[in-house]
Amino acid sequence: MKTVTKVVDGVIKTLMATSAFVLFLVTFLQVVFRFILKSPLAWSQDVIRLCFTYLVFLGAAWCVREKAHLNIDVVISCLKPKLRAALELVINIALCGFFIFLAYYGWKFAVTGKTQLAPYLPVPMFYYYLSVPISAVLMLYYMVPHIIGQVKNFGGAQEEGN
Repeated sequence: MKTVTKVVDGVIKTLMATSAFVLFLVTFLQVVFRFILKSPLAWSQDVIRLCFTYLVFLGAAWCVREKAHLNIDVVISCLKPKLRAALELVINIALCGFFIFLAYYGWKFAVTGKTQLAPYLPVPMFYYYLSVPISAVLMLYYMVPHIIGQVKNFGGAQEEGN
């Protein structure tokens, strides 16, 4: 499992770095062509949108991996350790439910884009929309082992407390 995770991590990091680089490069070229050469690159809008979409959604999955997703620490930090662990577990299980919802309906939404083309490039919008279910599956992939670890730790904390 660790080998698969290393491969998935490597693919995500590579895709995020590539998206960020292409995003920077095409945006820079668009500025040069629009303001200096007075001839904007119409296709750049589609490339920028695609790169930005994947960068954001893969970044969200990476945040789940790093446990850096948004939470409200003020409320959680005021609780006793056992109650805090239980609440974090419930929150993470609820997040898994949301990720499943997002993957399912994200896929249904992505399929609707098969017949639509991007405004300037002959690329189906399916590939843009596919970022949603892909990131949801990745977030679920990263969250499930975290929940398993929480359950193991919670069970151990319960035994130690008795």
